[in-house]
Amino acid sequence: MAHAPERLEQYVCMNCQVTYAGSVTKADGTHHFSPPDDCHVCGNPDFVEAEGYVHRAVAESE
Repeated sequence: MAHAPERLEQYVCMNCQVTYAGSVTKADGTHHFSPPDDCHVCGNPDFVEAEGYVHRAVAESE
């Protein structure tokens, strides 16, 4: 059986929109991803998963 690679999760800084690859840890045979503690560019600690960025950015602008 062929191995299907997992997709990494990406996080977007809600201040400057820089995208980060999530830090990965492995527990119970499953990979878990998390954003950095704060953005290395602007220092903001507020991140959203890249897949949800558009929805959250629009909601915050309304």
